[in-house]
Amino acid sequence: MNPIPKAENYFLYQSAFFERKWHLLQECSKPEIFISGISYHNDGIDETVFLKKTGKETVNFAIRGQDLFYDHQIARLLDREKRLQNATHYIIGLCYYSFDHDLSKTKNGWEIMRYYPYIREQHNLASAGSFEAFVFKVKEYMDNNKIYHRLFDKQNLCSVNDVEGEKTAKSDFKKNNPVTVWENKEILKQFLKFLKEREIKPIVVIMPAVEGYVKACPQAVKNRFYASLTECTEGMDIQILDYFGKYYADVSDYYHVTHFNAKGAERFTEKLIQDIIW
Repeated sequence: MNPIPKAENYFLYQSAFFERKWHLLQECSKPEIFISGISYHNDGIDETVFLKKTGKETVNFAIRGQDLFYDHQIARLLDREKRLQNATHYIIGLCYYSFDHDLSKTKNGWEIMRYYPYIREQHNLASAGSFEAFVFKVKEYMDNNKIYHRLFDKQNLCSVNDVEGEKTAKSDFKKNNPVTVWENKEILKQFLKFLKEREIKPIVVIMPAVEGYVKACPQAVKNRFYASLTECTEGMDIQILDYFGKYYADVSDYYHVTHFNAKGAERFTEKLIQDIIW
């Protein structure tokens, strides 16, 4: 087994990952734009470009593996901490399998520990004993397992081409979890209502990917996603910006078939700013 992904997972999903973003928020004097979502949005939307082009302080709370439950919980945390008082726009990052995704039910459900100091909700994670004991055991295991520390300076290089895109898409779009879909629709409805009540404009953003990945996405998956999204946004004035299959960029703008590198993120964010109805 290749140990590199384990090292990357530890670095990216450790509990300090959310904490670092929270600390960046504390450095903002008047945050006006917030971003939620998963790794596509974490890597692909550059908050510094928002500041440069719009003059609005922007905080990106998209995190690898994050689901709609924690997207909503983060917004509620921001509200409790009086950090949404100047907010004007909230980008809700989705992908075509967002409604099928529940982080706490995945094999990587332990990653919810990263939110624990701020959001003491374990969602649907089934663990023996208390959540506090669960978090302690995970941290203790990682601290003692040296393999997670030795390999930080190595990289797991990905091929960025249509063949790899098709292969990745076949894995990503296998998800079909009706119970999770039902719950996530209720969460998104609550999330949108929460923002509207605070006069914050929600903007749904679906990120681009390389052509091979896009073409391998089954039409049925896209149809199911839009049926759920339409149900959640019915009767609401919600801007939906779907770049999947409508914006590709150059292959050199990606470090992975679904993830922009820094150059690609800068270019895409400039495009996103132009398309938002301010």
